[in-house]
Amino acid sequence: MGNRNRAVPLLGIFTFGALLVSAASKPQAGTSRSSEVRSTSNLGGQVPASFDQEVARVVAEIDRIEADTLSEMKDTSLDRQGQVSTLGKLLLFDKHLSVNQNEACSFCHTPETGFTGPVQSLNLTTVSYPGSVRARFSNRKPQSYMYAPFAPVLHYNALQGDFVGGNFWDMRASGYRLQNPSAEQAQGPPTNPVEMGLPDSACVAYRISQAPYRKLFETVWGADSFNIQWPSDVEKFCTSPGPPPAKTKK
Repeated sequence: MGNRNRAVPLLGIFTFGALLVSAASKPQAGTSRSSEVRSTSNLGGQVPASFDQEVARVVAEIDRIEADTLSEMKDTSLDRQGQVSTLGKLLLFDKHLSVNQNEACSFCHTPETGFTGPVQSLNLTTVSYPGSVRARFSNRKPQSYMYAPFAPVLHYNALQGDFVGGNFWDMRASGYRLQNPSAEQAQGPPTNPVEMGLPDSACVAYRISQAPYRKLFETVWGADSFNIQWPSDVEKFCTSPGPPPAKTKK
């Protein structure tokens, strides 16, 4: 799909959201941990009964934060730091940046849980979380990115005699390519088939170009950010999930 290279740098803005977002959400009341452990101890491979209810609660809270942040845009027109912070927050809580428009970045990284997964029934069972295509689960537990933007580029520290930096132990977000581990990591989830599931990074740019915060994005990144000739079938293309990951042989 055209304009792929143009679209990829747009994903770096997620880094600012991770660093500056300051959404304050109260933890939801629920049952005790001991009762939840008992209720999820004999599932036989089935999704917990409370799964749908918990997902609906999380999505509703994400929608509320997104709506509140949209209302704040008018107050950030002159403050550069406020513009970047508000834009990052809008991107992190925008579920329309997923293939089925049902999963924001914050679905797996909510403020009230230290920016990791908030669905207790999953935390006690699968540990990993479903993507925009709900039948596809990720490969690991959502990690907290509370302090991730402060991590330096992965490098060898001679004084410590060890490697330092990057966002993951498996070195998949070393930061070497973009000189920022979090910016590098942020490029993965939107097109990961088991996460947000978009078929191409250009779809991220397209969805943002249709978002109510488009003007704020152009204020931060330039008036020509979306000077792109979109194919006539771009909407159909961007609502088609990327292929599922290949099965590994045991």
